[in-house]
Amino acid sequence: MAEKMLYVLAQFDHESQAKFRELQSALVKSGIIGKQTPDIPYHLTLGSFDLNQETELKKRLQMVCEGASSFEVTLSHIGLFGLNVLFLAPNVTHELLDLQSHFAHGSRDAFEWTAHATLLLDESNKIQKALPIVAENFKPFRARIDCVSLYEFWPVRHISDYKLKL
Repeated sequence: MAEKMLYVLAQFDHESQAKFRELQSALVKSGIIGKQTPDIPYHLTLGSFDLNQETELKKRLQMVCEGASSFEVTLSHIGLFGLNVLFLAPNVTHELLDLQSHFAHGSRDAFEWTAHATLLLDESNKIQKALPIVAENFKPFRARIDCVSLYEFWPVRHISDYKLKL
């Protein structure tokens, strides 16, 4: 079992969530379910943190989100991390980089940050089967980041949501 961590997640608006669910539905219809975490919204992970940083992260999230406006990104790329993660990636904007920069300090991420929204986490043979399905059903779209959330993983615990200004 993986070490428990806190994660800061930039969430997409309801309309964008529906577009992700349509892609997910096409995969499920083909018998591809995946091992990605169920029942959390589609998102861009902004950072991962030790459990002892929860109080500080809540304060930081409140401060950042009170001063930040929601913004749009264009999800235009299909990507892979190895052959185990299939994702959509946005064109990176100044607004996205600015938001993420507030959570870069203290983050436990092992690699440089890559903006991505996971569609499927699974074994390589299933990812290879899923890729043409996603390619056939995916059309680039504009998505709005309207909320930043704090979650703990394993087991999943939703801690709080912080709305960005409209």
